[in-house]
Amino acid sequence: MKSSFRRIFAIVMACCMGLSYTAYAQESPSADELLKAMRDMTVSQGSKDVAGTIRKARNKTPFSLSARGETIVFQYKDNSTWKRFDVRIREKNAQLVQVNGGKASVMAPDSYTKTIPGTDVCYEDLSLRFLYWKGGKVLPDSANSRIKGRDCYVIEVPNPTPSVGQYAWVRVWVDKENGTSWQIDGYGRDGKLKKRFTITSVQKLSDGSWFFKQMKLEVRNPQDPNRTIALNYLEMDDLPDKR
Repeated sequence: MKSSFRRIFAIVMACCMGLSYTAYAQESPSADELLKAMRDMTVSQGSKDVAGTIRKARNKTPFSLSARGETIVFQYKDNSTWKRFDVRIREKNAQLVQVNGGKASVMAPDSYTKTIPGTDVCYEDLSLRFLYWKGGKVLPDSANSRIKGRDCYVIEVPNPTPSVGQYAWVRVWVDKENGTSWQIDGYGRDGKLKKRFTITSVQKLSDGSWFFKQMKLEVRNPQDPNRTIALNYLEMDDLPDKR
């Protein structure tokens, strides 16, 4: 269970962590290889559950996630009721499953964009299912390849089923040195930037590994994608040091 948790949790939260990263022998790894490396990272948190808060303005929504075999269990508090959906990890994709009253059913694709009440974070955002998309490409290095002063690979990945979900493609910035993804941009079918995920704060554990403390989610103006019209923050509770 412990090793399973580490592998599965890394898949979902790889975009939020800077952990030990083995560089590729070739100079230019493919997009699929880079995303696979992110998913295969090892987390040093053992089998502990993880909790945090999704914050938008004054609204705060508690949430948690934990590993249950080959499934990531997400729960969030809607008023006084805890609601749940699962992400079932597969080799080629991530399946979203709604759980009500102990009964599980595959989530309808048109529910992927359903938002957590009081936030702009939807099921698709929280599950990061787009990290499983195949057939992406690594863009040429440019001035835009640097994030927070770090040299990054910029990966562009098309939605294999464009009619499903809110994004036609995503761009992922992956640190060339340690494999951290500092930023993810999601683009709509109109070619405009819809949402931007950015790591804004990290915490270091006693074993030298890093874990995100806060991630910012910006919602962009549909008419002017250079303008942010809403801010959401995923803020993790303090993580215990590994002893």
